[in-house]
Amino acid sequence: MIIQSAQPIHADAACSLIYNSGPTAFEYIFNASHGPEVIVFLRHLFRTQKTMFSHKHHLVCLDNNKVVATLGSFSKDSHKKTLLANASRIFIQYGCKGIVKGLRFEHDLVRPPRRDCLYLCHIAVQDDYQGNGIAGRLIQHMAIQAKQMGFNKLSLDVAQSNLKALNLYLSQGFKIISVQSSYNAILDNHIYMEKPL
Repeated sequence: MIIQSAQPIHADAACSLIYNSGPTAFEYIFNASHGPEVIVFLRHLFRTQKTMFSHKHHLVCLDNNKVVATLGSFSKDSHKKTLLANASRIFIQYGCKGIVKGLRFEHDLVRPPRRDCLYLCHIAVQDDYQGNGIAGRLIQHMAIQAKQMGFNKLSLDVAQSNLKALNLYLSQGFKIISVQSSYNAILDNHIYMEKPL
């Protein structure tokens, strides 16, 4: 298995995994009742270059050219650079409802990256590849890259009910920094975690 930068050709498999990294939040924000199916939207943006869902911000783990895992990452600056493109695409596809839901989710549950952190997201592994240490390898790969880029920490958010992911992150050296209480019954509380490098 190899870890490499994602490419547009990985869109189908990678976007299924990105969706699986937070299906409840995706369905809440990008609701098909007022826009396209979430997976269709994610696939389109993955093939572009400027939004947070772009292949430019993701790694994939390949097994014989099959995408088996994904991981996204952002610095404070790279996250800021996607905001206008994100807002524009969301508005075009989901209108004001999508914008309002997305902004509230980011403000109240999943905070933007901090200056000294490389923020990780969209960490997901295909079901039949889970339990083989792939997510840990992706995180370790990003830890090396982050240190080389001058970051002091990795950070991420995880749904409080996702105990499997929470235990993985604790085993990788992440510490719980805060818990954000949900503002909506559909959405879970989120735990913000950091790992020193």
